[in-house]
Amino acid sequence: MLRVRISKSALIFAFVMLSAADIRGAEPMTQRAAREIIDSRGADPLGGIWRMGPDGATIAILPVAASQGRFEIYLLDSPDMSVIPGGKIGSAVSTGVNGTYDAEFAGAGKLTAKRQRFIITLSADGNLNFRSYKKGKKISLGRWLPYLYRVSVSDYNTRPTSVDGAIRVYPRGNYSGPTLL
Repeated sequence: MLRVRISKSALIFAFVMLSAADIRGAEPMTQRAAREIIDSRGADPLGGIWRMGPDGATIAILPVAASQGRFEIYLLDSPDMSVIPGGKIGSAVSTGVNGTYDAEFAGAGKLTAKRQRFIITLSADGNLNFRSYKKGKKISLGRWLPYLYRVSVSDYNTRPTSVDGAIRVYPRGNYSGPTLL
């Protein structure tokens, strides 16, 4: 039987190095790296670099290697200076409807990370449309005390759901932006 003695300092050093590797994470995604991945993994209708609105963030939606219908979403550039570009911000999965994807974005809250879910549809002109949805449980405490909570407050939103979207930046095959005359 072979016995190996490892000192406490060696164990602490190994633990600190492994923890530092977890904190550093992978290299940040750049536009050049995203273009190389898009070119190497083949054409997909959702895969590409997209710009959210005229002055919005630039995201890369990249197909996952050795997977059919799964995508990773990276933030490449953002006008918000508090967000570090190059990190993975979400994922998407194809659904049973052609040109429709179920996406989940991770937002950074003050205390906890908040996840937002969207249905992404690829329109006929090649742009992306986002519709948010919520998933979870909701408890109404007013049902337990019926005489105290007869008046309820509710929110309403009249903003159209199909105006949030993205325009393809790369590859430019289906770009349908404004034409300068």
